[in-house]
Amino acid sequence: MHLALNTFVYEVAEAPIEQTLDSAKKLGFTYVEYAAYHAGDPTLMSKQQAKDVIRRFKDHGLQSSQLLLAETEHLASSDPHKRQATLDYMKRCGEFQLELGGRQVLICWGCGVHEATMMPEQAWLHTVASIRAYAEWAADTELLIDLEMDPHVYFVVNSMAKMTRVLEDVDMPNVFPNVDIGHMCITRESPRRLEKLRDRLLHVHLSETDTYEHTNSILGTGKADFRAYIDKALALGIEDNCARYGEPCVAGIEMGEPGGHVDDADRWVRESLDYLARVLPDVSR
Repeated sequence: MHLALNTFVYEVAEAPIEQTLDSAKKLGFTYVEYAAYHAGDPTLMSKQQAKDVIRRFKDHGLQSSQLLLAETEHLASSDPHKRQATLDYMKRCGEFQLELGGRQVLICWGCGVHEATMMPEQAWLHTVASIRAYAEWAADTELLIDLEMDPHVYFVVNSMAKMTRVLEDVDMPNVFPNVDIGHMCITRESPRRLEKLRDRLLHVHLSETDTYEHTNSILGTGKADFRAYIDKALALGIEDNCARYGEPCVAGIEMGEPGGHVDDADRWVRESLDYLARVLPDVSR
């Protein structure tokens, strides 16, 4: 298993995407989880800027292990125009991931957010239909779609039990569960919860928590038991799953919250790497 740098911490620090990629290279990373957010959002770039970013990415020898679809809040919206705009964003980001040379994309925001004026059952149907539409579009490409579980009541997929159910309801072979350790700590779901998903595990996020809040702070400053979940994922055959799909087996360092503050993203990464060298010495860059 390899470590990846999730670029979201640099987006929160308001770093230009070019600086972010330079930092990934400088810090010794090969694998990157690319956040399609703010400076890194390809839908906000000119064609020339997108080409320049892709060229810099490849010149640095970076590999995109996952692209985060960070603007997917409205995937379950009651407004069909918002759902369509979200799908359009997801499709362009999927194309960009392929241009970077990667295959996996992650649907963030717990696959959609509940609205107070809409029944939860209707939000679920919107989420399922939206993910299936995206998966059907992606079926003609090499894209693999990961789903994020977010651990609060307003997210549609807010437990690994619901993760299992949404995978069953979408019923597409190119859709997979993302394993976010910090999120699972908050929902009080032990590593055993992964057993039901064993044949679908492809990607892991290392995120921090104080056990109540998804802090996304420097790794080692919270309560997440990374070793227990990594050991379980390995025992369940995540490396074999990745090999079967021709993907690297990666755990990404995820830090930073929208609207939060990151004073020095490089320092956050270095301190997290120092901690991981102690608790996960066998997981390398």
